[in-house]
Amino acid sequence: MKTVDFSTVLNETIQLCGLDAEDFSTSTFKQLRDFISNRVRMAWEHDRFPDIIRYENIAVVTSNNVNYCVKPATAGEVLALWDRNPLSGTRARQVTFHIQVTDTEDRLVVLKTYTEGLYIEYRTSPPVLTGTPWNTTQQYVANSQCYFDSGSNSGSLQPTEGKPYSANFYKCLTTNTNENPETHPTIWEKIKIPYIFAQYLARGAFADYLRAESQFDNAIIAEKEAEALLDSEIDKVIRQQGQLPKYNFIKSY
Repeated sequence: MKTVDFSTVLNETIQLCGLDAEDFSTSTFKQLRDFISNRVRMAWEHDRFPDIIRYENIAVVTSNNVNYCVKPATAGEVLALWDRNPLSGTRARQVTFHIQVTDTEDRLVVLKTYTEGLYIEYRTSPPVLTGTPWNTTQQYVANSQCYFDSGSNSGSLQPTEGKPYSANFYKCLTTNTNENPETHPTIWEKIKIPYIFAQYLARGAFADYLRAESQFDNAIIAEKEAEALLDSEIDKVIRQQGQLPKYNFIKSY
């Protein structure tokens, strides 16, 4: 999946909002971070973008005469269940299911057993951005986040002269202090943002910023511009790339 640096989206948002990138406070950073994070989910769940759809073979479990699959931890919305790999041919058939949520897992209940399991087609869960600039003295525990610029090896909110500015959010995998994400990839995991959403995120966050400033009429215009950018990405998938829904043929005549 082609990705975009969060700093690229952030800088475009800053420019649209008319803010000073050289005098940018942490509180304003947090505000725009939250706006963009909300927009990530809106874009993520807007349509069937190939970048974020996955297929996986999962086992069918039988318990108390109920047959079910357990939804993978990385899965967001389940788009379909198939009786065989839908990517390997045209004879895969969709399997009817309903969702049962327990205290520990999400189950996809089916009507019969499948000895070779089923193939689940799902949209991955969108990331939630919560991190603040990386601090050398801060202890980070698992699942916490930081914002880190790999160009300057710091948590700077501004580019360092003479160095590339490539800042992103990273999720902590193991408790640590002063272990930067650039040189410790086993301790930190980069949170990836699809490139296709970049322009929409900036324009959408700009619309949210205008609402926060009570500029409601201007926010409506910015919102329409953001939606048009997202629609253009859908157009690329369907019209330009020809990624139409798959038709399976069960019988031929």
